[in-house]
Amino acid sequence: DPENNCKVDFSVTLNVPGDYYEFTVDVVNAGTIDAMIGSLTKTLKVNNVVVDQVPDYLRYDVTYHDGGEILQNHKLAKNTTETYKVRVEYRSDIDELPDATTFSTSIEPVFLQADSGAVQPYHEGNLYKVFRLEAESNSGYVQEYTGEHKDSFTEVGNQKIYHWYADTDENANTINDKWNVIFGGFCWKMFRTTDTGGVKMIYNGVPVDGNCTATGEEQTIGKEKYNVKHNSPAYVGYMYNPDTVISCIAESAARTGSLFGTGVTYSNGYYELTNTSTDYDSTHHYTCNNTLGSCDVVKYYYYNNCYVELNDGRTIEEALEDMLWAEDVNQTNSTIKTKIDTWYQNNMTTYTEKLEDTIFCNDRSVSYIGGWDPNGGSIGYPLEFKKRYFINFSLDCEKTTDQFSINNPKAKLIYPVGLMTADETSLLKKSIYSSDRSFLLTPNSFESNTTVYTLVSYGAMLGSVADRFTIRPVVSLKPGTKYISGDGSKNNPYIVE
Repeated sequence: DPENNCKVDFSVTLNVPGDYYEFTVDVVNAGTIDAMIGSLTKTLKVNNVVVDQVPDYLRYDVTYHDGGEILQNHKLAKNTTETYKVRVEYRSDIDELPDATTFSTSIEPVFLQADSGAVQPYHEGNLYKVFRLEAESNSGYVQEYTGEHKDSFTEVGNQKIYHWYADTDENANTINDKWNVIFGGFCWKMFRTTDTGGVKMIYNGVPVDGNCTATGEEQTIGKEKYNVKHNSPAYVGYMYNPDTVISCIAESAARTGSLFGTGVTYSNGYYELTNTSTDYDSTHHYTCNNTLGSCDVVKYYYYNNCYVELNDGRTIEEALEDMLWAEDVNQTNSTIKTKIDTWYQNNMTTYTEKLEDTIFCNDRSVSYIGGWDPNGGSIGYPLEFKKRYFINFSLDCEKTTDQFSINNPKAKLIYPVGLMTADETSLLKKSIYSSDRSFLLTPNSFESNTTVYTLVSYGAMLGSVADRFTIRPVVSLKPGTKYISGDGSKNNPYIVE
């Protein structure tokens, strides 16, 4: 109703460049009907004379108090309050003193009854600020991460990293109603910020009537294997080099009548065992399964009765390097990467400009090499990746070839999308995920079967790469991304434009 609109006047005196005044005005819709802005009249007087244009030496802004633009047809819902900010500033980059020293301003918003086409209420801040303000409130639901980190391949981020944290089921339930986002037509859960000021989110299904209440497999993009094969350590890779893969063959070592060596030499197409023995133990892994100790393809027993075959002069150290750490290791997509890229291509390319190019860490560093060490590697223990028994969680990513990013030529992504890591789940602490098991990006171990971590209701547990588990893609919103409505609850998610 135009008769119920308001007008606010201010008068200020500015003396020298850099002087400014800021005023805030609370606009309250105390009625029972949603309203929308039909118009906003801003009047400026210089020495009591109305001016049509703001003088060059002055800045005059009327915005929402976090700087957002006030839009026509913007909706002010019933029983809600919004805050406007009025700022008059004597520009510090102007040296010449003007004649004017006194200024007066007025703002007069005209509100109409909202129609179905009214834009949603504008909310202050951005999603990074949601984390920051929650942390500053000392509620305990958001904590600051202060360990090693690397979120961008091309820059060193200097923003604080915040993450949700729940140490009880009650806290987990509370967080589940604080971190919901609708972006690109899908529901997401924003689980941490990046050191560049972005916000990482994990897929959480399709909204129904504007709500994000999916459960189980509905929170995923479907099921798929991480990799079709599981009998080589190479298959922990989000990408890998198929030309260097050597695979486990299960067979009892031919102990009777066979020689085992601590090493090999290679000449004229043949391996020769060195330091031979008839014992198969932690220092004698190589064998030709004969009494001569010579062969063109040598077997290397690395775990119980599992062996791999080596040819063309390769040693076990070289084979492991080629499969996990070589500069050209990332040649072929894993099965799961192909699934995620296809989903993104079909659904999300329109929104790529709103996403930052963050690192998705596929940490293939090894903590215990086990029987893959020919100089005393126990044949009773598997190859263990760095995170198998991790205690100190880290958001760092040691090797360049594990830092999957659009801008990394050695681990290049096509799209800015990946998976959550086991470290990220551990920072969050407790059951704030889904009941349906989903793949993570973190390798676990290799015996005769390759395992990676999977996301479960209470955190992370290992799973075979050849099993079919669900997939929940992860993206990261660019720094400064704002939301236009919502409070983060399941029934009122934050809406990203």
